[in-house]
Amino acid sequence: MIRFATTTAAACLALALSAGRVGAQTGVQIPLQFDFLNPGAKSLALGGAFVGLADDATATFANPAGLTLLGGSEVSVEFRGGRIDTEFLRAGRLSGTITNIGTDTIQGPAFGDSTGTHSGIGYLSFVYAHPSHRWVVAAYRHELARIDQGFTSNGVFQQEPGFFTSSRDSPQTGTREVSITGYGVSGSVKLRPDLSVGAGLAIYTFTLDSLFRRGDVGGFFDAPNFDVQFGRATQSGDDTAAAPIVGVLWDRGRARVGAMFRKGASFAMSTQDAPANPVVDGRFRVPDTLGVGASIRVKPQLIVAGEVTYISYCRLVTDFIVDQAQGFGHAADFSIDNGTEVHVGAQYAVQRQGRSPIRLRAGAWFDPDHSVHFATNRPPLNISDKEFVERISVALSRGKNQLHATGGVGINLSSRFEFNAGVDIASTHQVISASIIAHVGKEN
Repeated sequence: MIRFATTTAAACLALALSAGRVGAQTGVQIPLQFDFLNPGAKSLALGGAFVGLADDATATFANPAGLTLLGGSEVSVEFRGGRIDTEFLRAGRLSGTITNIGTDTIQGPAFGDSTGTHSGIGYLSFVYAHPSHRWVVAAYRHELARIDQGFTSNGVFQQEPGFFTSSRDSPQTGTREVSITGYGVSGSVKLRPDLSVGAGLAIYTFTLDSLFRRGDVGGFFDAPNFDVQFGRATQSGDDTAAAPIVGVLWDRGRARVGAMFRKGASFAMSTQDAPANPVVDGRFRVPDTLGVGASIRVKPQLIVAGEVTYISYCRLVTDFIVDQAQGFGHAADFSIDNGTEVHVGAQYAVQRQGRSPIRLRAGAWFDPDHSVHFATNRPPLNISDKEFVERISVALSRGKNQLHATGGVGINLSSRFEFNAGVDIASTHQVISASIIAHVGKEN
């Protein structure tokens, strides 16, 4: 934290008094936020309402009980690209009045967007269906999460208790990369003609590489100089863990009801807020997911589906979030609300004479705010504590509920090959997907 004293209200200048080492790098300014979208272009286009439909190979992840609905063995591959924008505190004066000197020209907080993009093979699977259709097994690879974020903050200005003193947070720059990929097997068996159960186990690989640095300023109001580094923090992890999934599906022909529970994997990670400080070991805990859904064929060409999904995002707080604010004693003040998502979707088959129908899909889903929040009810311990509380409270104030709109199309290219495409659009998230399914042993 850099401090600056004025001798009159007219802002006659003095030199900055000091630039002390800051213990917390506050990498939570770009909190990790990702959505647990089901794989597959069809599910994406239907607003993610797939637990109660589960009629293609992506049921291995969405609800393995649905695998018995497949007409035969098949191979599928999905290409998916996405973009996510996460707001961070970039500049501005949080308290006091701007001086209009140097970089102190913005009254109030100024936010920027940390934009992460990724594209590649999101899902790959092989499904073997026994000729009796009583049981099915599948193997798959699925990218659960891939995050690439970065930010640069000029260092916000604040007014200290006392009329003549202002402070400036040290400029910061940070990057974060996270990758979670699952390699799993699933199976399903019919207990009776209208009831199937399924289960699976996935081995997840996890990598985390984060670096947050604090830079210098030549003068109190000057632009950041990251060639001079005052502090750095890292978070890293490279681990493998297993996690199960179970599901059930009741199929009455026109109507289906399904449920699934997917356990989140837990990975070893470490945090270090300066090279001279000890490494703090912890866990990165992927949230658990519980989903219940239903689908109904309203008429031969129209299917509607709905789903409610509960996700325990709070599992991310311990270690991963709180360890980024070491030294300030605020572990209990960070929180992430668990999320209850609502998904709806519909498919309408447009008949074409002499050719396979075109399946038009649309959907929507409610994504509740699951960003990191900070709130403290106790009085600040000292000036530095008061400034930290103000900065973090503002930096983590931008979370919001979102409504996603989805759509897509599906068509049989031949008796063996099926093509699906889908999009998911929200204010800070955009996803596009395309998949090919080869029906190896589908009955005609």
